[in-house]
Amino acid sequence: MMTFTIEFESLDRIEGKEGRSKLLATQSELYQVLTRLKQAVKTRYEVKPDRMDLHIEITKQRNDPEFKKKAEEIHQATVDLSNESNWGFLGKAFVLWTPEVPSYGQTHITIAFFGNYPKPALDDLRTMVASIIK
Repeated sequence: MMTFTIEFESLDRIEGKEGRSKLLATQSELYQVLTRLKQAVKTRYEVKPDRMDLHIEITKQRNDPEFKKKAEEIHQATVDLSNESNWGFLGKAFVLWTPEVPSYGQTHITIAFFGNYPKPALDDLRTMVASIIK
């Protein structure tokens, strides 16, 4: 099992950087391993440029009064990167599924957004994950 802890840069909303999402702490192990994975995917496949650094969307509304509470719900939660079912596609994005947030649902971290580029086979991406996390 390769379990990592979800850590955010801050539990409060970072003005100008976070609207509906929380940025992962750049010094966290999870951030470091996902950054290596993103680089590996980018070197092998064509992907759209990132709109935001690694993050988890936790609300649908920009001025959600429950924003901090929702962030606290999954801050310090763990996610097993070696569990293949935690990796999948959400539309044209390759994502790591992360815990549910009340009144939002299942959350995720986007690793790569393929847009109009060809989407690789999920098994190929999962193989890449396994080679990065070992």
